[in-house]
Amino acid sequence: MFLRWALNEDGSLPGEPLPFLEGVLWFFVLPVSITLIIVVLVLAQEKVKKARRIGAPRELLTRIDD
Repeated sequence: MFLRWALNEDGSLPGEPLPFLEGVLWFFVLPVSITLIIVVLVLAQEKVKKARRIGAPRELLTRIDD
């Protein structure tokens, strides 16, 4: 054990390596899913705002009656 510390020149003490599936989960699946959740929430919010704009009555000053 002390030999491993002596051979490590930069002073760090690395632990066990991350298994492949956990690495894929933490560094690919999780960031992609978080990004997709944010995209869905933003698109849903834009759709709600657009529906409010279309259904809202127009102000009198923005329309000229003939």
